Amino acid sequence: MDILISISIALIAGLFMTRVIKPLGLPAVTGYLVAGVLIGPFCLGRLGLLAGFDFIGFGSMEYVEKFKVISDVALGFIAFSIGNEFRLSQLKKTGRQAVIVGVFQALTAAAFVDVALCVLSVILGNDVFPISAAITLGAVATATAPAATLMVVRQYKADGPLTDILLPIVALDDAVGLIVFAVSFGIAKAMVSGTVDFISIIVNPIIEIVLSLLLGAVMGWLFTQAEKLFLSIS
Repeated sequence: MDILISISIALIAGLFMTRVIKPLGLPAVTGYLVAGVLIGPFCLGRLGLLAGFDFIGFGSMEYVEKFKVISDVALGFIAFSIGNEFRLSQLKKTGRQAVIVGVFQALTAAAFVDVALCVLSVILGNDVFPISAAITLGAVATATAPAATLMVVRQYKADGPLTDILLPIVALDDAVGLIVFAVSFGIAKAMVSGTVDFISIIVNPIIEIVLSLLLGAVMGWLFTQAEKLFLSIS
């Protein structure tokens, strides 16, 4: 019962916030994010404004963790929707551009953040803010949240050359981010421990992405054949 009440409050807060930000010309996903921050454990929960209203369920991270399965399922649907944009006909037209733009912007973001954080580390001192942490945080900058991009595209029913290349770039960006993060994290661990493991730094991320692509291709083909079978029966 508590979970149903919490989900209902989250939905109502998100819908209400979209009405608030609509006059500002902002997309609905902005309202959802603001609502999540406001009713989450780091705003109302941290201020203690939910005291006596524990049934709302967002006063602590422990309770929020119970909703992890819902967020995982939602991310699965989002990933599936973006993967649906990888059609061979479109990839023949925009594949090369998507790869170049996706890789370039991800690596550029990581480089700029790495440089800025490393300079901050030098200013504050390695004891206060280690360079290993700066390198790891810089790698996080490569990732682009696909949910917000997909929701904005769907809300405004955007269609055209920019949209055709945007969604593949967002999907490719996460793959590049995984490799960059694994390499950066391996370098950070090497700086801390003094040992270098090239397999975990380079080989494992590449194998994971290649196997993920193969698994996705096989499952996509199987689902396509199943869809054809069910449509032929009906």
